[in-house]
Amino acid sequence: MYKYSPVKNKKVWIPVFCVLCAVMFFACETKEPAVTDTEDFVPSASTPGVPKNIIEPVKPMIDMIFVKGGTFKMGSVSRSRREYTNQDAEWPRHDVTLNDFSIGKYEVTQGEYYEVTGMRPSFHEKNLDDGSPDGWMTLPVENVNWYDAVVFCNMLSIKEKLKPVYSLNGSFDPDEWGEPPTRKTVEWEAMRMDAGAEGYRLPTESEWEYAARGGAESKKLYKFAGSDNPDHVAWYSGRLNGPPFSTTSRNVGKKQPNELGLYDMSGNVMEWCWDWYGGYTAAAKHNPLGASSGLYRVLRGGSWSTNDDNSRILYRHNNQPHYIGINVGFRVARNN
Repeated sequence: MYKYSPVKNKKVWIPVFCVLCAVMFFACETKEPAVTDTEDFVPSASTPGVPKNIIEPVKPMIDMIFVKGGTFKMGSVSRSRREYTNQDAEWPRHDVTLNDFSIGKYEVTQGEYYEVTGMRPSFHEKNLDDGSPDGWMTLPVENVNWYDAVVFCNMLSIKEKLKPVYSLNGSFDPDEWGEPPTRKTVEWEAMRMDAGAEGYRLPTESEWEYAARGGAESKKLYKFAGSDNPDHVAWYSGRLNGPPFSTTSRNVGKKQPNELGLYDMSGNVMEWCWDWYGGYTAAAKHNPLGASSGLYRVLRGGSWSTNDDNSRILYRHNNQPHYIGINVGFRVARNN
């Protein structure tokens, strides 16, 4: 038995104190760090004790331009001037009112499409504006049909943790839809759109035309998206009965933008819209979604392989939703 209390006798107290300190030091050194202290820890909505409102949002992949809503005159004041176009396609002019929305600054690129889907469907691989091995990534994606575009929109929404817009047989997950068809199919024609969802989608035809005109920022009704001269804003094949101007798709964003800062709304690749193709009526409309059914989906904007007339803002293209072409791509939109 010890004769003295360790507190009263320094000869005993000091070594005991040192031993205790050493034990505590090594205990701290070997203790596993808390998971919340690691640099790569990212809280999720299911992480206990982490409020949902402080979770770091996913950084958007696509550059989007805000478009202030408003009312505009959609279509042409008169019928088309040449018989080989659908003479009633751009007429009658009618009032359309749109809510605010956002639309892609550029056409969806091959690089963006590959990052989301893991696929490279495009015909064009050589970039005349960028000769690097990765030059293909900034060319607009093409060789994609309407169904491919819809699948991309939902996949991008899921990737960025947004509510998807499109559903098929009650499912919003493209992995459950099967392969996008390359021929007419009744099942995929039943695609539904949740107009109030926050995710990515194709623009409606009226949204596309309003944005191409410059929206509320428009100073005049240009013939092309941002200019009356197609050479300023569009990649196209040539003027009517004129020499070729472009023989391939080109790097997005190389021409001048329109008043909203949108590129390639005229030319480069034609762009899928949500709407079934149908004739215009004179009645005023509010956020129209187009015809409820049809044989063809709307395409807008002209392309590198078509003449300058096809790149006019008002020119309406259409094709079957399973159609795939080396001059057909798309850009995305979102609700605000």
